[in-house]
Amino acid sequence: MSDPATITDLTIAPGVRETASEDGAVLLDIEQGVCFSLNPVGLRIWELLKRRCSLGEIADALAHDFSVPRAQLLADAAEFIEALEAKHLIHRPGQTQAKKSWFSMILGRRKGPSAAH
Repeated sequence: MSDPATITDLTIAPGVRETASEDGAVLLDIEQGVCFSLNPVGLRIWELLKRRCSLGEIADALAHDFSVPRAQLLADAAEFIEALEAKHLIHRPGQTQAKKSWFSMILGRRKGPSAAH
């Protein structure tokens, strides 16, 4: 992640859907065909990202639930956010969404006449 201080600018990719439970959540990007599982801590960070909390605010919220040094919470939350960005589940303003949708890629693979004649 280039600048952790700007995570409040992150946007959830338009194709991302979430299903949450007490065990965490599953994020599904219907455009990419990507599925990403979250444990309860990941779900908490995801919810805080949706509320546009800063990295410091996320670490403070997690500190209420876990007796982990703040520096570790900051590092772990930043690493998690980087993983979300790497999977293109969240993005920064101005980042181009150059990836084709999963459905478009599947359709693009069909070339030539249909085999079902």
